[in-house]
Amino acid sequence: MQCVEKGQLDLNGDIANVLPEFKDPQILTGFDEKNEAIFKPSTKPVTLRHLLTHSSGIAYVFMDPLLTRYQELQKTPTFANRTIAEKFPHQFLVFEPSERWVYSPGLDWAGLAVERATSMKLGEYMQRYIFDVVSAKDATFHPKLREDLQARKARNWERDSQSLKEQPKPVYAENTLDDFGGGGLFATMEDLLKIYQGVLTAKLLRPETTKEMFQPHLENITGLDKPEEYSSPSRNAIWNTVPDDVPVNFGIGGLINTAAVPKRRGINSLTWSGHANCYWWIDLNNGVAGVYLSQLLPTGDEKTVELLAEFEEFVYSSLDKS
Repeated sequence: MQCVEKGQLDLNGDIANVLPEFKDPQILTGFDEKNEAIFKPSTKPVTLRHLLTHSSGIAYVFMDPLLTRYQELQKTPTFANRTIAEKFPHQFLVFEPSERWVYSPGLDWAGLAVERATSMKLGEYMQRYIFDVVSAKDATFHPKLREDLQARKARNWERDSQSLKEQPKPVYAENTLDDFGGGGLFATMEDLLKIYQGVLTAKLLRPETTKEMFQPHLENITGLDKPEEYSSPSRNAIWNTVPDDVPVNFGIGGLINTAAVPKRRGINSLTWSGHANCYWWIDLNNGVAGVYLSQLLPTGDEKTVELLAEFEEFVYSSLDKS
């Protein structure tokens, strides 16, 4: 959004101007009797707004059955992690842009758009214009280049029935060549809170830009209108502590609740989660930001979300007493 403020990126323009990978996008509609993929041209261009709100038409393979089948037929690796192009080799769509919401690698592509627009690596840009501004000293896309961070890296855990066991396999790849804006940043809780405070206090963006981020950006909320249709882990990862009866939409970079949550976050708070049960929310109206980090698998852990709700309620009850 800083790049939008500077005129380096257009929120509503064709993203193919900086990401030619999305020029004249095609939509996967199915397969013929020979299992050949069937495509049709999209009637709309993909925009930066679409990428930032998961409404572009691209999707994670695990979120769409057509993509799952396509990948199985192509026999392509599911997660080659070194570059964005390797990890997400298919730039075609599975629905018309703005037609619905589907979780996607849109933020990874948006990060690449920042690189193309600024001629800087995403990590370099964020270091200069975000991390240095708020004094976040331990945020990086490449922790292997920081020996001090390697020594302090949190261990990974997995819930096994009623106990926890250490998971030696890394949750996130550390040998990437690209800076993955959608899920590649390593940071401490202190640094994350400094960044969220920078959002709340207008250190990082103009007040009007921040306000726009916290507004509903989806005209069609298909995909977010029926939380009961998701598995419990997926529902927890997407909605986290927002109750099913509270309406939601999507802001720039996160889910927003379009009604206040009783005893907890206010209306139009922005929130999202990470793979290892890491959660955050920013409540612009009440000047509150919270973060919960666990480094625990599997995603969408029920006990984690229950504890997160208790934590959030405690935060707001403390505000009432102050």
